Amino acid sequence: MSPISSVYEKTACTARQGFPRVENFEMIASESALTVAGTKHSSSRSSRAAAVLVVAVAAGVLAPASASADDCAPGTAITPTYEFVEGQAKVPLVATHELTMVAQFSDRVDHVALSVPEGVRVIGGRGGRMKLIVPVSASLAVTATWVQGDPYDPANPLCTATGTTALPITATRPSRAYYLRKAKGTDSQVAFAVVSDPQRGDVSPMEISLRVAASTRFPSARAKERKMPVAMRPSELVHYKKHIPQEEFATTPLRCRYYDLICSRNPRLGAWATALMYPGRTIRPGRLNGGALLSYVQPFRKIAPYGVVVDAIVGDPFRSPPKAALDFQVRQSGELVGRARVGFHCGPERTPWGETFYRCRAMRKKFG
Repeated sequence: MSPISSVYEKTACTARQGFPRVENFEMIASESALTVAGTKHSSSRSSRAAAVLVVAVAAGVLAPASASADDCAPGTAITPTYEFVEGQAKVPLVATHELTMVAQFSDRVDHVALSVPEGVRVIGGRGGRMKLIVPVSASLAVTATWVQGDPYDPANPLCTATGTTALPITATRPSRAYYLRKAKGTDSQVAFAVVSDPQRGDVSPMEISLRVAASTRFPSARAKERKMPVAMRPSELVHYKKHIPQEEFATTPLRCRYYDLICSRNPRLGAWATALMYPGRTIRPGRLNGGALLSYVQPFRKIAPYGVVVDAIVGDPFRSPPKAALDFQVRQSGELVGRARVGFHCGPERTPWGETFYRCRAMRKKFG
């Protein structure tokens, strides 16, 4: 009789006598190893096959025991609790945020599975952990299924339990706009930042839109609109197949082609958006600075977790059309959170040093 057949018969005999103990498998494995080693004509391949067979049969006998456990008796199921992690910090369940939900039990359990209702975006998960984004609502119903008990303790047999818990959802605070440059005097630049609250802010994608006109009047709603979405959550990052130049190495033509929302000659106007740098726990307008330049053609190439800074500059010191106007808007979750409308008049002005430059002055403006 071959060593493999001997191992199979011993394992099958043990399984017929009842649920096999771990000690039985250890004894079978040790006896099989001695038998295989004592056989003069057995090869190393046969030894490996015998060991694999022992493990496979053990797994086949042990696995169904926990999978086929009966339902737990009323009042005996463990009540799970849940905590949420963002980055490496524990946080409350905040709507729109990308969080990791962790199920915790007061005793050892196996085969944990979590489920949530439709409408919740599940990014991934395994066992008692799930990464998700919940929409704005009152609560989140989480259903957990697990196996509890001890197979060697008759007083605490294995059983399957299921429980649904309603978790309260913390409402988000709307993002806020801070107007940094308002085209005062001969300053022809407009800039404002839209900041999300670091703890409870809305981190749904933002949308930047821009309308321009060769007039001192604000652009009408029928004017052509250029839009750019802005991602704020790590799961929204996209790795594009086509590579574009890094912003710090892009020349002016490449920047106009890949990054800026607009680079027009009539009206003479340029506009772009940057990801807001970390504003700190206390937001102060003087400390709001733009960081990475966002791409108009590849908007999800980078994310802006704290918000955006949008800039527009009108005119050229050496050559400018006489009139230009812009309408800059930022929306989030269907709401307008920031807007700047400015109409400029440009013309040559002589400096005290005898030089002539084109300067643009705001004729009318409205923010918010």
